[in-house]
Amino acid sequence: MIHQVRGYSLAIGALLSVLALPFPTLYPIAGILLWGFAISSFRLLAHRSLIQSMALIGVGLASLGFSLLEGASAPLYQLINSNTQLLAMLAAVSFLSLIATPSKRSKKRVLPVGKKGLISTLASGHFFSAIINVSALLIIAEKLNESRKIDTRAASMLTINFAMCALWSPFFAAMAYTLSLVPNMQMLAVMSVGAPMGLISLAMLYRLHRAPESKLTGYPLKGRNLVLPALLAVTVIIAHEVWPTIAITQIIAICAPLLVIIVLLSEGRTNQLHSHITNRLPNMHNEITLFLAAGVFAIGLGALFKVMPPWLPFTHYGPLEACLTLGCCLVAARLGVHVIMIMAVTAPLLLTLEPNPNLLAMTFLAAWGLGSAINPVSGTLLVMQGNYHIKGSQIARANTLPIAALYAINCVALFIYSALN
Repeated sequence: MIHQVRGYSLAIGALLSVLALPFPTLYPIAGILLWGFAISSFRLLAHRSLIQSMALIGVGLASLGFSLLEGASAPLYQLINSNTQLLAMLAAVSFLSLIATPSKRSKKRVLPVGKKGLISTLASGHFFSAIINVSALLIIAEKLNESRKIDTRAASMLTINFAMCALWSPFFAAMAYTLSLVPNMQMLAVMSVGAPMGLISLAMLYRLHRAPESKLTGYPLKGRNLVLPALLAVTVIIAHEVWPTIAITQIIAICAPLLVIIVLLSEGRTNQLHSHITNRLPNMHNEITLFLAAGVFAIGLGALFKVMPPWLPFTHYGPLEACLTLGCCLVAARLGVHVIMIMAVTAPLLLTLEPNPNLLAMTFLAAWGLGSAINPVSGTLLVMQGNYHIKGSQIARANTLPIAALYAINCVALFIYSALN
């Protein structure tokens, strides 16, 4: 019963956050429901998530307290609505798995072998994951595991392929969180650099794994399951161009559930909505709590820096500074620091330099994507560890060299973008 209540509190909180667009008075109610979900989930949090959440909240409140002593105003409204729009989008996007998951018939298709199988696995893994996130990673790994063993090399290939979606997918938590930190970023401009990086990663992974995959089966690429979500992506981009004043997170939070409801009504599967709310949504406690905690941290640090400007090793933010920042973020990620915490710490500092918002956003998205592939305790690697008994540290080591190469390529992309703009 409590599990169901938690699920509906998240769903209703997300819904009210969307309805608050025309009725702003609903924002505090949405925030209270989302905080209620997080507080009721504390006992369920993974140990590391609990420690990181408490650290973020503690430092955020301490910073806020100092700024209040220095005469700053109390941002109570901001605290209640910490990352509310972001969380509404995350909850909304989770419903896409109801219409994008492969059908039983498609799962029985003959598996491609060799080069064709590798291309199919990489393409379906990358673009399928860009829409339904980690669910796609598990679906593909499960299918491959039926006919072959998921070893460290295969886990490395799948996790890097998945992680690189963060650089461009509008449906990833990375994009939503970056939008909350850098609201002035232009999503299409950022995607114009991130998407080519995704294609480069596909080519690199094909070259690295072509020989060992020559006689192994791959995952069958089937476009039908991607048509509706891809249509959603186009709809979101067009809607953002038509109504630029509406945040992209709100557009996605509106469009995703509407599309899912229309499809489920046409197929007579509306009962799956209740099942999703009561089973899938309550299990989002780790990411929901971390994002709320990161919001408190960012608000507290932002208030502190207004009364006590921070010291930084540089006075402006160009491509060189972006590359150095990204490198530091990746080192922290390799040491096991959660990417949300990394971004929460660096964003308030770098925003004091009034950087190009697109360049800063690209830095954060790359930090999320590349960092999650080499962080031994990231959600991506822990999922593989839990299902296929491969230590996250093993996968992180296997991913380090390919990610270092992608880091260098990404730095070149940042310099090219800056030169063209």
